[in-house]
Amino acid sequence: MRRVWLNVYAQIDLKYATIKIKDGTTPTPNELTVKVGEGNLTYAENRNIEYTLDRGVLDEVREGDQVPVDVTMDFVWDYLKGQTGSGTPTVEDAVKRRGEAAAWVSTDSDQCRPYAVDIEVTYAPQPVVCGDMEIILLQDFRYETLDHDLRAGTVSMSGRCNVTEATVTRQANSTGA
Repeated sequence: MRRVWLNVYAQIDLKYATIKIKDGTTPTPNELTVKVGEGNLTYAENRNIEYTLDRGVLDEVREGDQVPVDVTMDFVWDYLKGQTGSGTPTVEDAVKRRGEAAAWVSTDSDQCRPYAVDIEVTYAPQPVVCGDMEIILLQDFRYETLDHDLRAGTVSMSGRCNVTEATVTRQANSTGA
């Protein structure tokens, strides 16, 4: 019997991942590196499939309207706003384009649309022989909700990207990070 799928039950260890929030400044974007290990990031790619019946029997199938990628990020509440003049924004500063990120440029090519940022997740398994580095790019992210839990000291952010799927690339893991 030939196995087509090989199940690999490897959990990603977030201490070997970095999350960067980037703006649209060219050629070198402004970016904020988010400490991973004290939170999580999830994303969901969806699509609409429409099924047409012919006298009660499945007949045709086609793709429906496009659906944006949903993103949720949970992180520890250090500060909600960067210290004035520090040059280092917080996550909320970066996604709201305020405070230390007030001069950030939207990643959306149409500057008439609401402000957006790119989220880049880089996972580099350690030791390096344990696998390739994987980079996940979530383009044109706009937050829609920011939930704050004072008791738990956490912030949960969710929103959507103006794309139908994440851009995922792999490369040899040569970083020692």
